Amino acid sequence: MPHTWMVQKPATTQSQQVEGEISVSVAVAARRLGIAPATLRTWDRRYGVGPSHRDGGTHRRYSPMDLARLDYMSALIRSGNSPAASAAASLGRTYSEGPIPHKPDEALNTPVGRSGGGNVVATPGCDRRARGLAKSSSALDQGGCAAIISESLREIGVIPTWNELLLPILKSIGEMWELRQCGIEVEHILSTAIQTEFSRFAHESTVETSRAMVVLGSMSGDAHQLPLWAVGAGLAEQGIRFVHLGAGMPLESLGDVITRTGPRAVFLWAQIRNTSDSAHLARLPSLRPNPRIVIGGPGWVNEPPRGVRVANDLKSAVALISEVVSD
Repeated sequence: MPHTWMVQKPATTQSQQVEGEISVSVAVAARRLGIAPATLRTWDRRYGVGPSHRDGGTHRRYSPMDLARLDYMSALIRSGNSPAASAAASLGRTYSEGPIPHKPDEALNTPVGRSGGGNVVATPGCDRRARGLAKSSSALDQGGCAAIISESLREIGVIPTWNELLLPILKSIGEMWELRQCGIEVEHILSTAIQTEFSRFAHESTVETSRAMVVLGSMSGDAHQLPLWAVGAGLAEQGIRFVHLGAGMPLESLGDVITRTGPRAVFLWAQIRNTSDSAHLARLPSLRPNPRIVIGGPGWVNEPPRGVRVANDLKSAVALISEVVSD
């Protein structure tokens, strides 16, 4: 959908007439370009690709030429070029009025491949927020990633953020690795931002917490923690306390934690296929009241013991645990 630029009163708008042309605030520029505001500020501070005007000497405003320059820099990054090289090329380019054709190969002599070429995350069919997250992670802008995730958590909640925003991007990064053996640094940047923001959201929740407590963990040999943080944040959203044990917990140590804390429920995630034997869960200690065990993930093998419940996805995991806690 094309963007409409409108001139309104300076006191109430984010778009203004400056030196004969329309200028916009960083928030409007970010929406226009599909880039997180934090990323724009980073590009300005680090590479000098920023706004030309200041409103009242303090508020920085982007002109159409500034937007064209940023749009071109973004296209270069999506084509697999580094942010520094993309910034230098965008600053050295001459811009004319009207739409700016995206031809990054003219500037850097780099072939432009399909969307997601190089270490750039493909986002076919994704919305503005997901495109912004893909661009920030491709640019290794951890602050930008965190800002987008935090915004999504506040606006649409934990499980929709996981399913609608993060899973498509994580899937694209995984496909990038399988096809071209690249992108591990992008995955690390995004994973750290996800863990940080889900943890922050969970522990800063203002919802009155329940007296019941839930233990979250994954089995020995499995280092995946992001689904655990998503479940934890989903529980905190409903006022349920949890203890996150981290990745790779040996069964004996897990049993000791259960004995010492007496949780109402235990959620265990197994990501790596065929590495966790659900039959071994029968060895966990029996308490009164006995904690309910919920498992999830593609890594489980064998039929689980009686009473162990299986969650098909993180939404059902949160629902099952909430049901157990409320009993």
